[in-house]
Amino acid sequence: MATSKKGSQTKQNIINSAKILFYEHGYNKTGIQDIADHANVKLGTITYYYKKKDDMITDIYNVFFLALYDYVSVTSAHLNLFTKYCYALVLYYEAILNNEHNKTLYYEVLIKNVNPRGRTSITNTLNRSCLDFLNKNYIEADLSVIARSEYGARKELFVNFYEKEIKFTGRAMIYFLIRNLFRLMNLDGEMIENTIQQGFEFSNKNKPENIKFLV
Repeated sequence: MATSKKGSQTKQNIINSAKILFYEHGYNKTGIQDIADHANVKLGTITYYYKKKDDMITDIYNVFFLALYDYVSVTSAHLNLFTKYCYALVLYYEAILNNEHNKTLYYEVLIKNVNPRGRTSITNTLNRSCLDFLNKNYIEADLSVIARSEYGARKELFVNFYEKEIKFTGRAMIYFLIRNLFRLMNLDGEMIENTIQQGFEFSNKNKPENIKFLV
């Protein structure tokens, strides 16, 4: 038990250091050795828990999104699964777009195509659950197509937004990113529009201050 607890603390120390350095220097200028030095551990300790920097990114993204989903679930337990998913996405993208450091990391990760499959595993699970909840017919191949199509569209939109080739507001970008996902899932258009709007209203009233993307 003690070893397990110590191992968990070491891993958390590593990921905390990674988040600080990613925040301060971005993805491209942060190396594994930098993270080891900041965490005051040997390089081999880093690679024991994370084979490469990409794996840390996957962990950071997934843990952050799940924490937001849990926050929505606890704050508004009466909401259905689709609505919770939508609200969590609003909070997720707001945290990224409303902070320049977070936004830069997200941009760099998209440009580098950092392990998109690892970061879509949770999304695929939620997409499946959402389709099941709404009694939508689909086959396994549909989930893969949705994930790949959504990733490609999100990358194109976000990169162009970050590089100011398109003149969306941050709120408009969030709206289009979420709407695109649910349209790929062939959900009702009016339901999508209403729920995203409700998601923005939820965000205005509920701020998960203790849940951080990076720092």
